Amino acid sequence: MTDDPPVRDSVPSSPDSGRPPDEHAGNVDSAAVDGNIHVGYWDSAADDRSLDQATDRLTDLVAGRLTAAPGRRLLDVGCGTGRPALRIARTTGAHVSGISVSEQDIDLARTRADATALADRVDFRYADACALPFEAGSFDGAWAIESLMHIPDRTAALTEIARTLRPGSPLVITDVLIRSPVTGEAAEIVRRTSRAFRSPSLPEPAELRTALERAGLEVVEFNDIGEHVRRTYQAFADAFTDVAPSADGRHHEFFTFTRSLPRFGALPQVGYAFVVARRP
Repeated sequence: MTDDPPVRDSVPSSPDSGRPPDEHAGNVDSAAVDGNIHVGYWDSAADDRSLDQATDRLTDLVAGRLTAAPGRRLLDVGCGTGRPALRIARTTGAHVSGISVSEQDIDLARTRADATALADRVDFRYADACALPFEAGSFDGAWAIESLMHIPDRTAALTEIARTLRPGSPLVITDVLIRSPVTGEAAEIVRRTSRAFRSPSLPEPAELRTALERAGLEVVEFNDIGEHVRRTYQAFADAFTDVAPSADGRHHEFFTFTRSLPRFGALPQVGYAFVVARRP
């Protein structure tokens, strides 16, 4: 792995951690990230982008690795409230299908599509990544932004995604990464983070590579861009300062935990994967 930024832009950047729990999607969607519920990317310490702009920057880096163009079909695995899908559809002319296991997120994504006059180029539906409702070879590319961390059987999900891709098509994955084994207090912070984000475990490099290989996908790039996204954890903690969930709410733990995100983000063992794979 390398910490060099995977920069090969084809889409201009502009001001668009897993996914947050669905019942509070509206609260998060109206926060500083305005619908981009994933990490931000800063080019350097001198980069003064806002969190909103930096999350757009990550979406643009993903778009730059896709074979996106008018007439192409792309799949967004774990589409959240739809902003990355809409941004990529708008800037590339491609048609994007987004899936999520949150009905609330799907409803919000559809509303967002209608409001931006992109309903003819995007569609959002409830679907499990391990049982995709698409025929084999349906897509010219796919991406998964911080969605694999929530899936217990990542090999099964990647196999399904590979099935829906046409030969030669790319899959771009970005996700929180545990670079090396953690022990002691660090292990407890990682355990609590996984629990708060409803992740069975945060992926490690070898595990992710193995899952991709077992799914029949060829790894083209495997970068760790952790130092470029690390600012996100403090920024998210700041953005959620005023969110006050009820004590008996099912996601109270998540929003309470956001105050601890900077401690998680400061761990040197925490990285961030930017992976490009290809269906042979």
